[in-house]
Amino acid sequence: MDDPSAALASAFPPPPSFYKAYTTDTTKALTNALVSGELLPHDLAGLLPPPPPDAGRGPDDPPATYRNLGHKWSTKDILPTLAELGIPELFSNASSDEAGADPSYRVSELKQLTKSLLIKYLELVGVMGISPEQFPERVEEIRIILINMHHLLNEYRPHQARESLIIMMEEQLERKTAQIAKAQNACENMQSVLFSLDAMTSANSIQHGLDIKVSQPVESEGTRNLDSIGRTSQQSSKDRDLLVWDSLATKS
Repeated sequence: MDDPSAALASAFPPPPSFYKAYTTDTTKALTNALVSGELLPHDLAGLLPPPPPDAGRGPDDPPATYRNLGHKWSTKDILPTLAELGIPELFSNASSDEAGADPSYRVSELKQLTKSLLIKYLELVGVMGISPEQFPERVEEIRIILINMHHLLNEYRPHQARESLIIMMEEQLERKTAQIAKAQNACENMQSVLFSLDAMTSANSIQHGLDIKVSQPVESEGTRNLDSIGRTSQQSSKDRDLLVWDSLATKS
């Protein structure tokens, strides 16, 4: 692990060596220097985080690069060509985005590469039975064909991302529409129940008012009339509760 490049390329790299410079004294001195606006010395300037890779670059400038775990990455998601990677291109350079280009050219190119892959595999099987020492050349040809096929498939990634986003948004829209419909149905059910209760209450009020008017002239039977009104009120309360449960059971 003494090699810095090997440490950066490791799957579980150790912490960078400069973390030892962040002591209590140095961080306090850096804070004081930043507050006072003084020119930072060399040992403290190295404690500041580096600027973003694209800082100070114009829209027409090439994208900046950075290194992570031993690999070089670009700040813009650009698919490099096989020529830039040093790999031969076995398909035409036509692009479906160009004017007059066939949008299905990738399909035909993938079919041709698949046929070439099968042929090279049969050649590899034949070579292994006749002259096994010649297999590295056939394996390299198969590797190049597979890389070309993988590169063509990667050109579909933006389209796949757009379609996946469209499907996800449509699913969210359907789910929210169903939730709104359920909420509206629940509101309608409750409104119908409330209307039924209102009608029941109005009917009971009218009935109680008539009973009271009839019982007013008979003063000797006042206690009996009050008991009758109480029993009627209890019965109407039970009827109202039964009506509520029947309405909810019917709507559900």
